[in-house]
Amino acid sequence: MSLAILRNLSHLFVGATLLFGLLFKFMHWPYAGELEIASLCGIAILLFEYVIRNRKSKLFSRNIIYPLLGVVYVLSILFKMMHFPGANNLLIVSFIGMSFALLEIAFRIRKSILAILPLLFSITLFFVLFRLLHWPEPPYVLYGSYFLFLILVPVLLFFRGSKLKNNEPNISRRFMGLSVLSFILCVVEYKLKMYPEGFGMEKYMHFILAALILLGLILYIRQILQIQQLKINFQNEHKLLQCLEGAYLILLVLLTL
Repeated sequence: MSLAILRNLSHLFVGATLLFGLLFKFMHWPYAGELEIASLCGIAILLFEYVIRNRKSKLFSRNIIYPLLGVVYVLSILFKMMHFPGANNLLIVSFIGMSFALLEIAFRIRKSILAILPLLFSITLFFVLFRLLHWPEPPYVLYGSYFLFLILVPVLLFFRGSKLKNNEPNISRRFMGLSVLSFILCVVEYKLKMYPEGFGMEKYMHFILAALILLGLILYIRQILQIQQLKINFQNEHKLLQCLEGAYLILLVLLTL
């Protein structure tokens, strides 16, 4: 078995463990905490393995700094769950670090309208930190930036896919599919945040649905990123998809709290 296949299987195993951990948590079944802890440890190990594998890369920030921030973030969530000392310090370092990383990505693709997405999610992450640490925060900024991000993702992906329809039909179809999944996530998140008990669906069902969609988005984006033509000819779109993959992973891990 090749290392690439083994790596993909480990990603699927960790993702499935996290999904089952969230399911057990929302259903109040035993061993939910153990499954969540195992999955978070698995994510941290996979991110660190990525850093080791790419330690000689020239893209230092993307292949070293960003994944290490991901490790610190996962550990901060794990420490918060376990009520370990230092959890708040890790949260501050990881959230501020990830916010600046997103700003750096937005600056790189600043000539494209797509830059608005990492910028909005950077603002969202910054004020999620305020919410987690119970700091005073300006009203409406957190949900405003978050829902604007969720709305613009499917819109911008749809229009980008439409533009590529004639010249790059394969990439266009992938972008359209990603747009549909992102739109469903937007609807579920709006329902969960604004009307958690409404429309005849239990709140835990929305959490489970959101977790499934987030995991599906991460796996789908990973497939799209394998397209070499995207990486060579559409660098802004490639950077954006990497950003979205990270953003959806952050949101998925955040559900464990």
